[in-house]
Amino acid sequence: MYKLFIADDEAIIREGLRCLLDWETLGFTIAGEAANGDAALQFLLSETPDLVLLDIRMPGMSGLDVVRIAREHGYDGKVVILSGYSDFNYARTAIRYGVLSYLTKPIDEDELLEIVSQIRNQLDSDASARDSSAHYRQKAYDSIIRDLLAGTAAYDRLDRAELHLNADIYQVIIYEKYSHGGRGLPLFRPAARDQPGSQFL
Repeated sequence: MYKLFIADDEAIIREGLRCLLDWETLGFTIAGEAANGDAALQFLLSETPDLVLLDIRMPGMSGLDVVRIAREHGYDGKVVILSGYSDFNYARTAIRYGVLSYLTKPIDEDELLEIVSQIRNQLDSDASARDSSAHYRQKAYDSIIRDLLAGTAAYDRLDRAELHLNADIYQVIIYEKYSHGGRGLPLFRPAARDQPGSQFL
């Protein structure tokens, strides 16, 4: 479930947004609400909701200031601005801050549903891309580690910080999986005969 956050200074608007759509069916859970800009900004930075429905005019800080400061601090969630009136300058500024849509009140249910559905698809696509990227990064990491163990990669030429290899010394354990159906596989390897006091290992 994706996290939804609602920020509006009017309680009746927040209640209406909670009930306007079947959020759970759309894949969202309402993670929190705020009645002013300061509380909204604090929530965005601490909880990083996936989608924010944000009133443009609130006590303490405007919705646009909330988005601007949140973006400056690395917040990259989806934002929909809500406004009591249409204003081109507000809308243009909102787009500059990466706001996906600018809705005027009263909110039209069908319009909100269409926008939220599009955002859900974007979130799904983003998640899929992250999973794919993480998968290929892990494969590349595994390949580099195998090359290091095989002696075909130079340790001092690697970007160790990027690979999270920051220690000076590493110990390696090599584990060979025993096959119950294998035949002719020695269970013990004799130590070299020229080693005094050698034992079977």
